[in-house]
Amino acid sequence: MPVQIPDTLAWKEPVNPVGLEKPAIRCPVPRLCSMLVILSICLLLVIPAASATEYTLNTTSIEQFRQGISYTGSDELVIGIEDDVTIESNTDAGIESAAPVTIRSPDGRTLSIQVTNESEMIYGIRAPSVSIESGHINIVVKGKNQNGTSNAYGICAESDNVSISGGSVFTTVETPRHKNKGIYASRFVLIAGGLVNVTQHGGSNTFGLDSGELDAEKTYGGVRISGGRVLVNSSGALNRNIGIDSLSGTIEISGNTVVVVRVDGSGARQNYAYNPNITSIYGMNL
Repeated sequence: MPVQIPDTLAWKEPVNPVGLEKPAIRCPVPRLCSMLVILSICLLLVIPAASATEYTLNTTSIEQFRQGISYTGSDELVIGIEDDVTIESNTDAGIESAAPVTIRSPDGRTLSIQVTNESEMIYGIRAPSVSIESGHINIVVKGKNQNGTSNAYGICAESDNVSISGGSVFTTVETPRHKNKGIYASRFVLIAGGLVNVTQHGGSNTFGLDSGELDAEKTYGGVRISGGRVLVNSSGALNRNIGIDSLSGTIEISGNTVVVVRVDGSGARQNYAYNPNITSIYGMNL
């Protein structure tokens, strides 16, 4: 026979008094819940927020930066171009930054940089890395130093990349004895869009796009062109005229891009548009 359980022993749904809500479900281990909340708050406190210092260049603020920008901060430097403005520097750099530099102009304004100096090392833009997103950058670098071991750069990224994704970049580098380089990066020159036009003339050597000197024993850097239009003109050097090169990396040209390289034969040692030993070309126009 089935065993009958008396009503007094059977489990029943608890009945709340009329007008009272059911109690909220609580954490079975209250102390653990508290610890989780505290841990979450601590994580939020220790995760650093990305920060940057912004300089806005317009017809008013350019008076402060007319002779150049020298930035010594540790946060990224973001330069916004609101109006067509010009920097005229007689020091060794037009823009010099201890932190990475990003330049943009959503309205398509122009920043012109003119540098004339007799230093052994002269730069249009000098920073650990340089990123150009939009706007128009026009750089002219001229030097008079007669030391054949010195260098002149339109744009120089000393420890990382030069990245160009939009807008236009024009560089003209012309000195009598320097190694004249349009765009140089110790790691990668990355061009994904926009118009890049680099002209370098005279000196001991000319290089249009150059990279990969951070560690000459490793394949660490290079030049990557995946979009946009690239025009290179290297001429008038005593020893070498080179369009696109990388000391320790490789060159890759791909995508829907157009690359035009002009090199004259004035160099006593080498004259070439790009180094064929390290260059790969995929489906583009050269």
